[in-house]
Amino acid sequence: MKKQVVFPYKTQTLTKIKNTSMKNRFQNILLSGFLLAISTNSLYGQSTEATLPATAKIPEIFFQSELYLLIFLFLIMLIAIVSLTKSLKKMSHGMLPAEKRIAIQREREKEAEEELNAPGFWTRFDRDILTKAVPVEKEVDIMLDHDYDGIKELDNSLPPWWVWGFYITIIWSVIYLGHYHLFRTGPLQTEEYNISMQEAADKAKEREAKMKDFVSAETITALNTPEALGAGKGIYTTNCVACHGTGGEGGVGPNLTDDLWIHGGGIKNIFKLITDGAPSKGMISWKSQLSPKQIQQVASYIMTMQGTNPAGAKEPQGEKWVEESGITTGPVSTQVDSSKTSL
Repeated sequence: MKKQVVFPYKTQTLTKIKNTSMKNRFQNILLSGFLLAISTNSLYGQSTEATLPATAKIPEIFFQSELYLLIFLFLIMLIAIVSLTKSLKKMSHGMLPAEKRIAIQREREKEAEEELNAPGFWTRFDRDILTKAVPVEKEVDIMLDHDYDGIKELDNSLPPWWVWGFYITIIWSVIYLGHYHLFRTGPLQTEEYNISMQEAADKAKEREAKMKDFVSAETITALNTPEALGAGKGIYTTNCVACHGTGGEGGVGPNLTDDLWIHGGGIKNIFKLITDGAPSKGMISWKSQLSPKQIQQVASYIMTMQGTNPAGAKEPQGEKWVEESGITTGPVSTQVDSSKTSL
């Protein structure tokens, strides 16, 4: 009867090691399949329908039963080859002397246990990159002779991240010195400040230039330059004469030369009335036809008509406007139809 050889090293630890190894292999297979699927999907995504023939059809070979029979036979042969290979491997291992098999078994256990006890990725990353800490079991090798009430000191190395940070600051200081002080390829802080202030001043000028023609009812002021009043007179002659007369004496609209106003006097009220109009009185809004600057010019020109007393002036309408206080002095009766166009 053949004597059965017992392997004393085949313990629970070896089983755990084998399970861990199988788990790692299974993970590698899944990862490989995942990457293969991504690659295939990417290649498929790059091909569009435009690149396929309009009459693409499935090849006839996929409808032939012989193809699937060949695939089945190929799988059977593959399984048989794998099984035969394993059987030959076990047979060759069984033919070895007992001492040789025990030695091989020990070597496998040793390698598997080293693989199992090897530090993980994050442990290696912490030791090699972050802290370079010495394992606890080896701290005795770096322990100093100092003893403070039982507290001993370790001679640990500086953390690699700190050392590399220090090296980077040295390299950066050399680059900074050459860039700003030796070669003068970059402005110093004082120069940067002056440049920033100049840029801010230029932007302020640009804003002022853009805001120069911007006028609103809150910010408007009466213009008194010949150029502005001349432009206002031209706008008035083109757009306002038909209702208010050549000299502002009134017609369909009210007289613009007296000190009575239906909607309030002053540059701001006139500007607002020309901009928004008075639909109930027949006064249209001119903001779609005239710019704010043009409305300011014509409103300033209308202000110069005060007290001119043109011939054929229309009777007064509205209430007296006092510019200083911004209030009216009281109503003045009028007998003009209120439905007429009026300022």
